[in-house]
Amino acid sequence: MIHPQSATWERLLEMLAEAQSVFQRYGVLLFQEAHSLRIMDRPKLVEVNSQKEQALETMCQLEQQVERELHRLAGSAAHESIWSWLKAVPDPRAQLAQGMLTDLLRLARLIQEQGKKNDALIRPIYHRVREAVQVMYTGLGTGPVYQGSGILHFPSVPSSVHLQG
Repeated sequence: MIHPQSATWERLLEMLAEAQSVFQRYGVLLFQEAHSLRIMDRPKLVEVNSQKEQALETMCQLEQQVERELHRLAGSAAHESIWSWLKAVPDPRAQLAQGMLTDLLRLARLIQEQGKKNDALIRPIYHRVREAVQVMYTGLGTGPVYQGSGILHFPSVPSSVHLQG
């Protein structure tokens, strides 16, 4: 018979391994996003963003599951630092878990750095689109105006449906 705590350690290590895999996949997706932004590949951007959303959902679920398993293992010591607790536990699986958590933090920093780079690629595109929309509104004489109540009002833009010939 497997000891219940042993099964908890095994679940924790499996979840940490899965989290590492998902973090790595998310990092790859960020690189794909950067490439797609550089070449303006809109269909690929849509696909990558969909995959990023799925990966983020999985990352959140795994984070909650890992936290639950750590609290099961740590018991009343869970109120202390998990890092301190893992260092103090003589079980070799604790050191393995600590190494995996350290790797996840490293991956998270890389993801954050690439996310900032992607944001820097997106920002100029966003501003160009915003300026183009403003030029269209101005050219049509239908720019947004503030009403007496202070609410910004966007008049409807005429389309070919509204034209009379």
